Amino acid sequence: MKRRDRSREDERVLGAIAVVGVLVFAAIGVEFANPAPRVGVVSSFGSKIDHVVFIFMENHAYDNLYAGYCLVLSPYCNGTANGIPAGTREAQLNTTSGVVTPYNFTAKNLTTSNPSHVYNATIQSIDGGRMDGFVEAEETPESFGHYNGTTVPVYWDLAQQYALGDNFYSSAKSYSLPNHWYSLAGAAPTEGFIAPFNTVSEKHLYLNESNGTSTIQDLLNRSPVSWKYYDWPLSPYATAVQLPGGVNVVGSAYAFWSPLAARHESYDRYFSNHFANRTSFFGDVASGQLPAISWVIPQTNFSDHPPANLSFGEAFVANLVDAVEESQYWSSTAIFLSWDDYGGFYDHVPPPANNSLGLSIRVPFLVISPYTPAGSIVHSLGYFESTLAFMEHRWNLGCLGPRDCGAPDLHDYFDFSMAPRAPIVFDPTWTHDTYPMSPARAITLDTTSWVGSDTGLAPTDAD
Repeated sequence: MKRRDRSREDERVLGAIAVVGVLVFAAIGVEFANPAPRVGVVSSFGSKIDHVVFIFMENHAYDNLYAGYCLVLSPYCNGTANGIPAGTREAQLNTTSGVVTPYNFTAKNLTTSNPSHVYNATIQSIDGGRMDGFVEAEETPESFGHYNGTTVPVYWDLAQQYALGDNFYSSAKSYSLPNHWYSLAGAAPTEGFIAPFNTVSEKHLYLNESNGTSTIQDLLNRSPVSWKYYDWPLSPYATAVQLPGGVNVVGSAYAFWSPLAARHESYDRYFSNHFANRTSFFGDVASGQLPAISWVIPQTNFSDHPPANLSFGEAFVANLVDAVEESQYWSSTAIFLSWDDYGGFYDHVPPPANNSLGLSIRVPFLVISPYTPAGSIVHSLGYFESTLAFMEHRWNLGCLGPRDCGAPDLHDYFDFSMAPRAPIVFDPTWTHDTYPMSPARAITLDTTSWVGSDTGLAPTDAD
């Protein structure tokens, strides 16, 4: 593949931004004009799932975390997953420095650089479905590294014990902010879709578009369904709109991982109590105050967002999962775990086109529940709006627009005819954990002895 002239490539991509902006804006306008109701779907869940916890991590493509997972059938794999086959040469890329091939990371790579993953880089990486533009777009060979059961044993053990989707995609061909929007609204403001914004006029446009974008918050606030967004409590609105934007600037209306903070409605005294410090999740679970729907957003150091160490992210996730499994809620809870975008890391599967905007690069998606058979590999299509569809179906909330109204709703990750499974404990210290997970480690827990699963997390971590 010839190296492109970057200035001409940028001109081509930037020249398309206006068109994309119109498409995004048009999609928002159409999607919320006449949302289609959902009828008669809640019965399929019965009373099996009363709580959903969505843990939203950061910046890893499917192949980056699971390239070698379950490539063949085994006692731990009930199906084969669509990873990079061992010894494959199909992922070779001709570059100015020769050929780049996917390779195994070691423990030294639990911290990496932060490859570009904004709109321009994503489009260039996908390269019209050829998936051969990563080196030029990301400008680092680290994009082709991937982890395995030795380097990320907790994540592989979670897949072994529950279900992993290998046909699940991030929603927006861009970075965190628009993808977090799609997970909550099935749409995103045009401002901030292509790349982060900084000027006062851009911030004003973003706030205006955010207030005009319907989200699941609107559906929930018109229903009796309890919910919380566990990230940080909202600042006063006058303070929030004066703070800078960024990865997750605490209290900012422009934080990339907290889109609802951009909506004035969130600051209403009747609604603001839905926004809580992430560490309060553990207390709510222990005290019997877990809401029906929870989103749990990690603090940056525990988020898997490079250069954060992945062992910290594994500890965060294991603590959250253990907290639910050791509680009264386990028998009625579904935990969704995903990563918000590909983070600049290679994936070999071209994203499918589901509308004029299409989907973005594949990311891992795991479902952890007492009704999820161990070792499941789910091949059915899914994307972030699928989590919305599941919630909308379960609580008969209606829906917001075509992206969530028509999204596959994750039924294939469950077998509601089975007896609920006993909980499994996951060691949050990656050096203590092993993959495959030994049957001796699959311990039925004594919930009365549990005193907390937030070891290593201090209240200040939320700040």
